[in-house]
Amino acid sequence: MSDYVYNLLKKHHSVRSFKKDPVSEESVKQLIEAGQSASTSSYLQAYSIIGIDDPEVKEDLKEVSGQPYVVENGYLLVFVMDYYRHAIVNENSKNDMSTSFESAEGLLVGTIDAALVAQNIATTAEDMGYGMVYLGSLRNDVERVREILELPEHTFPLFGMALGIPADNENGSPKPRLPIEHVFHQNKYNSDKEVQRRALSAYDQTVSKYYASRTNGERSETWSEQISNFMSAKQRLDMLEQLNKSGFIQK
Repeated sequence: MSDYVYNLLKKHHSVRSFKKDPVSEESVKQLIEAGQSASTSSYLQAYSIIGIDDPEVKEDLKEVSGQPYVVENGYLLVFVMDYYRHAIVNENSKNDMSTSFESAEGLLVGTIDAALVAQNIATTAEDMGYGMVYLGSLRNDVERVREILELPEHTFPLFGMALGIPADNENGSPKPRLPIEHVFHQNKYNSDKEVQRRALSAYDQTVSKYYASRTNGERSETWSEQISNFMSAKQRLDMLEQLNKSGFIQK
């Protein structure tokens, strides 16, 4: 049995600095085909992918994201939950499909479909020698992204992905993940708080040491401190409104 895929996945880390070399059309095609091979709920294929190499479109999206690598990359992808084609089918269907794709369940299905496709693409890109980073920051202004990409009703921009050849000075490394015992439960969920607290305490020290080593002591926060700071801040509170405007969560 080969450990190739396991070792490839274990090396994953976000790359935020790329060479100027564009990703070839053939590579983009292969990446999309690999993404389409992902599992899809009930064969719905409730997603679309928008490839972007136009510098002006990238600049517009950078204004939303605030991240320089939205522009400075080899290629940019935006992953869209997409029921537009399903709505077209619904126009001539004897059944009312809208009760499905406008529902909370439809939202989950479309989001999961897009995430599975994206991870297939990410792994394939890294196998090709490219680096990548996900861009949830495109949800900073969903309405503006929908305008830039001319998205129709029953579509929703979920996240982006910047791709490219890692820069020569790119020196990222995998961040330590939670211990497997903390995320893998057998037969039932282990909700023992003391067990959870002990595991979190040990993990906090691991993360703190990682940051201190990576930054020569400039950062040393724990994982608990990091997520507390992030999750206590108000985050995109217009999301339900934007989903409603896009034709979702109507049922």
